[in-house]
Formats: sequence, C-alpha cells, structure tokens
Amino acid sequence: MTADETRLAVELDFLSEDPTDRDIARSYWEVDADGSWKRPVREVTASAGISQITLTQRLREIAIARDPETPCENCGIAMIAASRSEFDQNRRSAAFTHVVCKKCRSAKEEAEKLAAAERQQRLVDEVNARFGYRDLDPLEIEQLSLREVVTLLALFRNPMDENYTCSIPLDSWSGSSPFSARPKDGRSRLTELWNSGKIYVHPSTPPKAFGWVVDSEGDEQPGVYVDRVRWTARGQGPTGSVNATLVKGIKGALARPWPDAWQMGWASEWDRVMLEEALAYLELCMEEYNFEFSPGDRTRDVLAEALESFALGAVYNFIWRATKDSAAYFQRGGVTRRQAANSTVGRIERSVEYALAQKWDVKIYRRDRRLPWSAVSTTLFTTVLGVGDAMTARPDDVPLDDSEDPAWEPDAANHEGADTADEESRQ
Repeated sequence: MTADETRLAVELDFLSEDPTDRDIARSYWEVDADGSWKRPVREVTASAGISQITLTQRLREIAIARDPETPCENCGIAMIAASRSEFDQNRRSAAFTHVVCKKCRSAKEEAEKLAAAERQQRLVDEVNARFGYRDLDPLEIEQLSLREVVTLLALFRNPMDENYTCSIPLDSWSGSSPFSARPKDGRSRLTELWNSGKIYVHPSTPPKAFGWVVDSEGDEQPGVYVDRVRWTARGQGPTGSVNATLVKGIKGALARPWPDAWQMGWASEWDRVMLEEALAYLELCMEEYNFEFSPGDRTRDVLAEALESFALGAVYNFIWRATKDSAAYFQRGGVTRRQAANSTVGRIERSVEYALAQKWDVKIYRRDRRLPWSAVSTTLFTTVLGVGDAMTARPDDVPLDDSEDPAWEPDAANHEGADTADEESRQ
C-alpha cells in the first residue's frame, strides 16, 4: 500500500520534510478497515530503532495529528492528539460530552481567572466603601460599655506593629496567647463592635478576609470573615494614632472614678468571661478523653450556677472529676462514647449540689498550662478589676474602691501567678 493509500486515524500536518520521519508518523497512526490500530507501538519503535519515550517526542516534532471526528465545540477545529491514548480519550469524551481543545481551554481558564480577579477586586472595593476606615468622630470612652472597653483594650494593646496601625486578626493569635478563652466568644465580641460602628476594616486587610454573602432576596452582598480582618478603631487621622490614643484613654479612664454604667456592668462581664473560661476547660477535658462535645444551653446553665457559688479553680475541680468519671463510665462498657460524654454535665451538676448541701470547702485547682490566660481574661481580671488570682477570686474580692489602698494599681496585680502546673493540683 502506498503512502496515499494508507488509512490513517488522523489528519497529519507534517512539520518535518524527512521521508523517514513521515513514514514513522504514518506507521504509528495507520489503522485497519475496522478502525483498529494497524501495528502495535512496539512494532513501530522496533522498525524505527527508537524507544517508546523517544517515539512520543519524535511524533510531536514530525507532525500535528488532528482527529476530524472530534472537533472542538468552541472553535470547530479538529482536536489534536499527541498519542494514541490521547486520541482514544478524545473519542470516549466525545461520545458522552463535548470536547474542547487545549487552546480554547487555556483561553477559558484565563478568562475565568480574569473574571475572578475582577470580582475579588470589586468585593474589596465594596467592603472598603461600606466597612473600611474613614474619618469619623473618635469614640467617647465613658460612653462605652465595660464589655466594649475590655474588648477594645485587649484588641489594640496587642497591635499588629509597634505603631498601633491595626489589630492582629483573631486567626493569627497564637495558641499560647489567645485573644479570648474560646474562639466563638472572640468573634462575638468583635462582631458586636463592628455592628455598632466602633471598629472598622483596616485597608491592609488581605482579600482572604472578604467574601460574598447571599441575602434573603438572593442578591450577593459584600461581607467579611470577622476573625481574618485587621481592625482599627473609629476615629480621625492615621489609624496608629487613633488606636494608641484609644488605649491610653481607656487606661486613664479606668484609673479615674468609673461611670455608673461601668460600676453596674462589671459583675455581668465577670460572669460572662468566667463562664467562657469554664467552658474552655470543659472542652479541653472532653477532648483529652476523645469525647465529641458541643456545649449547649444546659451546659452553660450548669456551669453558670456553679460559678455563682464557687471560684473558677473549684469549678475546674468539678469539671476534671466529672470528665474523668465519664471516661471510666465508658470504659466499663455498655454505653456509647456519646452517652458517656453526655453524662458529664449531669455529673458536674450533682457534684455542685452535693458540695453546697454538705458545705464543703472545695479544693481549688490551679491553672492548666494547656489553657493559657487569654487577652480578654487578663484585661478584665488584672487590668480592669485588679484581681490577683482569677482562679481563686470571687466578685467580693474585686478592689474597686482603691481609696482604702493608695498603693493599689490594677496592672500591678499578680494575675499570672495563677499560671502554675495543673498536675500538682490533682494529687
């Protein structure tokens, strides 16, 4: 059979003028009348005196092979096949769906990347327009709630840089120095400040902090991931000056006689932060025994009631013993791990009730080193309330009236002294 009579599976657009090269390509792509390959690849390579790897490379240099039976759905040009396997793959794909050539795929991918970049830039622009920092009247510290004071001070006295330019994103706080006892509480605090217009998105916030949110009408609206944002306080002028002035102003206000709202609100903030600390320790203990657990309303109620009568260190005691007993309950068999985990809160509740009924002096556990004090807790207990050891302190221990102790200064309280080994307390 002559070259003109050879039945080929593809149309060859030769790049090489060498007759030997052209014979190799024809030999490779030749098919029988039924469409099956005329020669095995090993026969083609043996005849040409080359390896299969070399053959694949040579075929690309000899000719461009196009299959007229599989045109690109976009440009209509026959698909290019660099090898028999690619030829077979194109045919199989064409049987079930439309095929697109590499050139059209690349063009589509580039167009999609460009569209995504434009969409992302539009998101950034809209977020900055709606939520970004702009010159506004600075915060009036005495008009803030004590909860807001604690959150703002914890956030901005640990800034991104020495110039107080912006806050560190919550997801960048290290585990050895967390922002709040539990991530959920940190997000809630910042969301409250953001929704009330007390903090704004700093221009240096990376795009990963933004996202589109579908509203109730099905329209996309710009939104932010609260824990990824670099925040700055409301104010006028450079953000560094605004944040530094705020921190200094809050510290000054704390040293002066407090507004009535702060005097009336500190106990509520004490309860909320203590509860978060207790929940964080419960989650830590449950994780230690591989219990899956998500605190709900009942758990919060039980721990809140315990904290009404006992110091945090004593509640640690109740929690540790209850989780240990739940683990033993599971090990004895007859119950699922979930059932054992769910029994923990009931154990805590019964232990607290029994201790109150028996008027026990419950042993105080020391701070667990696996659970460092958070910036929020340190700010409230040490800086704001002047508590020496929050593991043992009760609300009655708060020295709010410093007139009786002229040497007392909130920041001088030895809060970190409570951070000692937990193992010793368990002996």
